[in-house]
Amino acid sequence: MASGAENERADYWHEMPAPRLGWELLWRQPHTIEVGDIVHVQGGSLYSRAIRWMTRASTEAPSWASHTALVLQVADSVTVIDTVRMRVRARPLRAYRFLPSKLLVSRVPGGLSARQKASLAEKARDYEGRLYGVFKLLSHALDRLLDNRYFFRRLARTDDYPICSWMVAYAYQRSLGLLFGCPPNAAQPDDILDYCVASHWTRVWADSAHTLAECQSVYVR
Repeated sequence: MASGAENERADYWHEMPAPRLGWELLWRQPHTIEVGDIVHVQGGSLYSRAIRWMTRASTEAPSWASHTALVLQVADSVTVIDTVRMRVRARPLRAYRFLPSKLLVSRVPGGLSARQKASLAEKARDYEGRLYGVFKLLSHALDRLLDNRYFFRRLARTDDYPICSWMVAYAYQRSLGLLFGCPPNAAQPDDILDYCVASHWTRVWADSAHTLAECQSVYVR
């Protein structure tokens, strides 16, 4: 018999309206996505698979997300604040179109006000140009040896060298006071997606029906 939590997760994935699907739709209707939306990414590289392994505790289901980005601007196209190689940069969301990546976009239930969007974008832009925090990945990897307990990540507090999930978590915490179920410096892409699912964030868009079904299969068992 399914538990109450399992039933809630199933309700979440079957709620209406369904998210919009496909890159072609997004090219025609970029305002399907809004500033402040969170982009959950599952990369197809060995590095991305290693991150999904590293961020999974023994008691958890497999991690789906290996990367996280934040929507910074929407005009004729969608711009996200992202970690690109060794720097934090603003770049078009469509940069993912021809990469071996799967994308799902979530939004705060009820959406954000214009003031909240402006505040969130301002905080996120503070990170633009900063060097990628490679040493923070080491703290996450070391915590994996402790079954993903929050120990080494507690020591990694230098804001000058962010990683993707750090940037998203701190932008939300500093502008809206929102935590993703853990301290911002502990947040991993999987933690952020877990929180969005548990808190019934609106599923706005996914790159394909296959991506949506695959992500659902992780959370509804």
